[in-house]
Amino acid sequence: MRSNTNTVIKVCVIVYFFMLILTLGHVYFCTDMQEFLRADKDAAARDYTEGWTLDSGVVVRIDEISAGSLGGSYVATKTLPDSMAETDSVYFSTSNLNFTVYVNDEEIYSFCTKENLTGTGDGISYHMIGLGTKDEGALFRLEAETAFSDGTSGRVNEMKFGPEELYRHALMRRNVTGMNLSVLMVIFGVVIIAFFFGMAHRNPIMRSLWALGLSAVLFGLWSLCDTGLPQLLTGSTYASREIVYVILHLAGFPMIYFVNSKTKQKKRVYPYASFAITVFCLGWLILARLAYGIDMHTMVEVIYLSYVAQLVCLLVMLMDNELYCRRRSISSYMKYFYIGASVFVATSFIDMGRYLAVKRGSIWHGSWFRFGLVIFFLFMGFQIFEWWSREKSSLERDRFVNHLLQYIMGELDPDDKINKVLEYLCTELRADRAYIFEDMGDGTFDNTYEFCAPGVTPEIDNLKGVKYVGVIDSWYEEYKRGGHVLIYDLEKYREVNESMYEVLKPQGINTLVTGPLILNGAYIGFFGVDNPPVEMMEEISEIIRLLMFFLSELVGGRDNQRRLVDYSYHDALTDVGNRRALREFERDSLDTARPYGVVMCDVNGLKAVNDNEGHEAGDEMIKNVASALSDVFGRDNVYRVGGDEFAAYSFDEYRQTFESKIDMVKSTVAEKGIHVAMGGSFAQYGDKDYNSRKIEADKRMYDEKREFYRDNNDRRGRGPLPEMTNE
Repeated sequence: MRSNTNTVIKVCVIVYFFMLILTLGHVYFCTDMQEFLRADKDAAARDYTEGWTLDSGVVVRIDEISAGSLGGSYVATKTLPDSMAETDSVYFSTSNLNFTVYVNDEEIYSFCTKENLTGTGDGISYHMIGLGTKDEGALFRLEAETAFSDGTSGRVNEMKFGPEELYRHALMRRNVTGMNLSVLMVIFGVVIIAFFFGMAHRNPIMRSLWALGLSAVLFGLWSLCDTGLPQLLTGSTYASREIVYVILHLAGFPMIYFVNSKTKQKKRVYPYASFAITVFCLGWLILARLAYGIDMHTMVEVIYLSYVAQLVCLLVMLMDNELYCRRRSISSYMKYFYIGASVFVATSFIDMGRYLAVKRGSIWHGSWFRFGLVIFFLFMGFQIFEWWSREKSSLERDRFVNHLLQYIMGELDPDDKINKVLEYLCTELRADRAYIFEDMGDGTFDNTYEFCAPGVTPEIDNLKGVKYVGVIDSWYEEYKRGGHVLIYDLEKYREVNESMYEVLKPQGINTLVTGPLILNGAYIGFFGVDNPPVEMMEEISEIIRLLMFFLSELVGGRDNQRRLVDYSYHDALTDVGNRRALREFERDSLDTARPYGVVMCDVNGLKAVNDNEGHEAGDEMIKNVASALSDVFGRDNVYRVGGDEFAAYSFDEYRQTFESKIDMVKSTVAEKGIHVAMGGSFAQYGDKDYNSRKIEADKRMYDEKREFYRDNNDRRGRGPLPEMTNE
């Protein structure tokens, strides 16, 4: 039973961490997440907080005032834009604010908070005021008052003007990191709890895992509601507010219970004290609210007493345990926990200080606390692995994999991750080389990655074009049978595979362990280590088996990232740069201090070819023009910026050279029966204003195009073309 349980534990933990890292890596590298995070769509949902006029005549930002600071209520007005679309609306979120909205003295929207467990506050509520062209230039009036009877608080957090989807995008973009971190905590907690209850036999290390999982779920739910997104997505304003006020008090006790169970002392006083703090503070809040009608927002001191007391309890417990261990000269084996706890405590105090100092409402705080929680639970994961590996030697391979993940965790680039994996394998397994061979798709394999121990000669440049037939194919047959290949003695292996022996012998290989790379059910290559110690061969073979999936996915992720980058910067038809690539080149790489020329090129007669010969013929024209431009100006300097329009840069010393290149392109495409209109602008001494150069080149191109259509048929071949414009 114990053996089966250990196997289940190893598989569950490894698969979880692999899936977690691969999923997060895929989301960031292989989707449009980077573009989403960089996109400047907040500007599209225009900021509408400035220029509000109070009754006193003072002009303010609406998000920098509160009803409490203005005597409990205020009236603010602002004139709507003179030009509006039917989809335009005013979107904003409020905290603890009752208000009515008027447009030209007509009431169009009203909101009043409801009584709930926490009081009359609502935390964060989102509102949309639908407008239209009929409201152009109208007076928008907001009459607001605090939701609290003591006349404090009550504010607008932010206000936007524009289409609804852009506002939602702005909110999601602002909160996506906090939301993901919160969800990550919840997932971590759920997995830990499921892991705990799924165990048939619970050893001492696993006995209190339920507390860690419960604490992670509670912290995750609190921080998720504190982002404001559940309110936005579900409308559960009051449920979210009650979770924010109540649930954090409940999360401290299971955390301290879990940590105490892992200390060397295991003093019961600390979980008892934590439980007493929870009961006292939460009971005080609920009793005051239900029995005396006191609003919880007036009891901030009690709320923070609970938080601070739990943190202090945790710190005292850890320091007491460390002193205990030092007195007895034993190790606490809590290094990772200390790191995570230190980050968590520090970020918690930072956030509490920011909230008390700024008083901007929950929408503006929690980021540091949330980050600290994730770091804490991340390091708690590391700590659990260390405890487990020390108590259960049979899980040594899990410890190996976990440390490997830590080793590469800071790397974002897939190539760097793969190289770090090989470096770790070679170093930790005391091998001479660790490497990857990949299928080139032509019946050969190339050594694409390699790490060598000090003093070992690299072989990566010599191992290109290794044939599959007669060499690698025998390994593939062994992979299919046993999952890996072990060579204990190369001389004995000669009888098994003479061809492979001839490849391995010149490299000084005596022992070897290798396994396949499999992606989507297909073999894409193999990886392995050379000359590991014979006594470690069996253990290494199991490690290789465990890493097959991980390394395969890293290679697959690398390929996906390369394709994604290539697609996002290159035109699919012509394989030259696209408009996005041109913008980034001009912004980041264009050296305007030296001579350069810019060319604008347009294909003449493309419409007629598409109509008369079909779009495939038109595509062929475009590809021929792109090819000619690439041959003359260089593929990296050519960009397709429209259907039949190209731009190119040339870096020549003299204007004559630049103009001769333009003539060369025209001549090349003319030989294929294609006519192009080209305009160039050359900056002999450089010019920072490259846009002016492009405009000049574009004008010359259109002048040439106008001449072509004046002397020839129009795009449909129906006679002379009327005078053209640049529009």
